[in-house]
Amino acid sequence: MLEPSVAETRSDILWHRVVEGLTRMTAATGEADLSAAIEEITLELSGAETCRFFMVDCVSNRIVFETSSCGFLHPVASAEVEALLAWLRPQPSTRLIDDPDEMDWPARILPDRGVLAGQAVLFHHQIDDRFYCVMLAIMAADQTVFDPEQLEVTISLARHAGYAVTRLVHFKLARQEMLHRTALYEVGKQISSSLDINEVLNAIIDALQTVVPYDAAGIFLLDEDQNAVVEHTTRGYSPDMNAINLEMGEGISGSAAATGKAIIVPDVSMDERYVQHHPGTKSEMAVPLLSGGQVIGVFNIENNRVNAYDEESQSLLEAFASQASIAIQNARLFDEARRSRILDRELEVAGEIQRTLLPRAVPEVPGLSLAAYSEPSREVGGDFYDFIPFSDKQLGLAVGDVVGKGIPAALTMASLYTSFHEFANYYVYLPSYVIGHVNEVLYEVTSADRFATLFYGIANMQENTFVYCNAGHPPPVLCRKSGETVNLYTGGLIVGSFEDAGFEDGRVYLNEGDVVVLYTDGLIEKSNDQDEIFGIDRLEEAIRDCHDCPVEEIRDHLIEVWRAFVGNGRQDDDTTMIVVKREH
Repeated sequence: MLEPSVAETRSDILWHRVVEGLTRMTAATGEADLSAAIEEITLELSGAETCRFFMVDCVSNRIVFETSSCGFLHPVASAEVEALLAWLRPQPSTRLIDDPDEMDWPARILPDRGVLAGQAVLFHHQIDDRFYCVMLAIMAADQTVFDPEQLEVTISLARHAGYAVTRLVHFKLARQEMLHRTALYEVGKQISSSLDINEVLNAIIDALQTVVPYDAAGIFLLDEDQNAVVEHTTRGYSPDMNAINLEMGEGISGSAAATGKAIIVPDVSMDERYVQHHPGTKSEMAVPLLSGGQVIGVFNIENNRVNAYDEESQSLLEAFASQASIAIQNARLFDEARRSRILDRELEVAGEIQRTLLPRAVPEVPGLSLAAYSEPSREVGGDFYDFIPFSDKQLGLAVGDVVGKGIPAALTMASLYTSFHEFANYYVYLPSYVIGHVNEVLYEVTSADRFATLFYGIANMQENTFVYCNAGHPPPVLCRKSGETVNLYTGGLIVGSFEDAGFEDGRVYLNEGDVVVLYTDGLIEKSNDQDEIFGIDRLEEAIRDCHDCPVEEIRDHLIEVWRAFVGNGRQDDDTTMIVVKREH
């Protein structure tokens, strides 16, 4: 028997090597390096002969990392991963298994069953809200048990491997998110700076490759006369092939056009709708291009791998399809206006561009009542408003006004819309951050005389707060239940004119009965026959007169008072108003 000092020395040496191994895992900068480190260190220090480690993304039910010995068929089906997690969670975090071949976890998750003979230790751990790690370390056939120290070493290595992989995966996800945003940002700039449909769609299809790789791709536009979707912009198809025309309902793209819904085909050989145009294709995805709820075409991508696309890929392709729809719409409407060469037609087209970007309905948010009013002038300007429902507890509200009239103003508003939605759809970003981003985009893609005012706020019903940023916009009016009024000025300068403009957030509390009225300058700057403007004071007085009423009655009363003051004069500016009331 070893002397205690000798045993202690061996134990100290072992744990010193464990620390070195953990340091190596932490220092790994790539998936291959980290995979090799986990396997080599675990096999060297735990006494196991086989080590299999993998990480599950609980949001997408996908295996996002695995050591090379796992050898899963890529990707493991979402239902199988879900079944594995359901089996694991009730299990103890560390479980000794005498015969791994008889282990009862879901089939196909671990390959090569039947060749494992020694005792095994199964370790699993929920790293954070999203990631779940699993380690299976198996002894050689001639080894029967893990001694206590081997077991402790294995658990320590498995736990640290989970944290090392989580750090790497989070970094990878953040980098992917940055690539996605950069690609969408570049596409948004292209849309704002060009009305050439070929130029813009080529930019979109090329930018997509950086975030959702494909081996062949095409943007197909609807030809109503042929009742078909017709190839317009493509990549990866043979140049000798005839133009691709698919009748509505024909093929994957034709089916997406007919239904107006996205389609993911994991294996085209198993889908009878598939029509071959690219010989190497194994999987395909198509999403419709929509304008005002109507299908105007299809965005289709193909891949030489089976099961190449998932819900995340679909979400990204839909974002690019939305950009393509705006580009197509802008180019088509502009061409129509240019052909007509009639000012009234130009204004009508600009109005169509503007209205397609505005909300078609008022959202329902528990605790809030909402009503909206928007009246375009004969000479279309660039009023902008939107609702961003984040959850049943949070709602984003925006109202803005682009300087100028006609097509230039409508195009500037399209740029404002694109840059605003790029960041506003993420509730974690404060209004000042979103508006700062809008300012950067408008400053870069528009001339010095093209600018806008913008107000953006987020109502949080859980905290009863309204956090906002006002970028040079007429200040919304907060009317308390008591009748006291507060103007929401906090923010900064107009967006689009100053490169380094700074913005800050304001915060007010919303109590039961409080009313907030957002509006554009068309409401307060309209004058009557005596050249008197309606003004903020008259607006506040009108709000106080009716703030106890239901929200629709408040809106109608304000419009009635406004119209009575200005008379029947010509409407020479857009007028937009949103009324928000805190109910309970």
